[in-house]
Amino acid sequence: MKRKVIIATVAAAALVGGGTATALGVAGHDSDTDGKAAASQSNARTTADHGDDRDDDNGDHDDRGDDREGGRADKAEETGNADVSFSRAAHSVLKEVPGKMTELELDTDGNRLVWEADVLGKDNKWHEVSIDATKGNVLKNRADTHKDDDGSVVRAAGLDAEAAGKKAAAETKGNVTSVSLEDDGQDKGNWEADAVDKQGKEHELVLDGTSGKVLHHETERGDGQGDD
Repeated sequence: MKRKVIIATVAAAALVGGGTATALGVAGHDSDTDGKAAASQSNARTTADHGDDRDDDNGDHDDRGDDREGGRADKAEETGNADVSFSRAAHSVLKEVPGKMTELELDTDGNRLVWEADVLGKDNKWHEVSIDATKGNVLKNRADTHKDDDGSVVRAAGLDAEAAGKKAAAETKGNVTSVSLEDDGQDKGNWEADAVDKQGKEHELVLDGTSGKVLHHETERGDGQGDD
């Protein structure tokens, strides 16, 4: 009788011990699964962080590209060395808005090099026109409702903007960067022109609005002093 009790006790202990081992085994398996899941999440976060870094790097590259484009535009504005010449820009402006052009100037708009023009159209309205100085296409054609000039000076001037630009280019042997018709107080106007020659010197000229005769020619030397 005692022997049966002892055997039963040993068997029970074995069952208890085996269950404990089994429980420990299951617990160990769950721990491994949790560890793998945590590692996977960590790797995902690391990959995402690297992706963000790459996006930031790409953004830096884009900014540097914009800076380079802006630098080239500024350089071209200073030298007047635009892909679209003054004469070609003048033709494009007047094709877009037939009339009398009173100003054409090389300028930068953001990182883009442009020719900006004012035109008194045949519709008797003032227009602001912008031409891409690299490709030659029209970027803007907007009616200027705030301009109060009645157009009397431009109508009286015998010389148009394109002809004034050609005379300025011949006088300076350089690239014309702007021309504008200014009131001389006698209702006929004078053309003021800016140009840059091959040596990088800047020229300022005043041309008679009717004959195109050079009334004043000033050259900016490298030391910042001007010669008449």
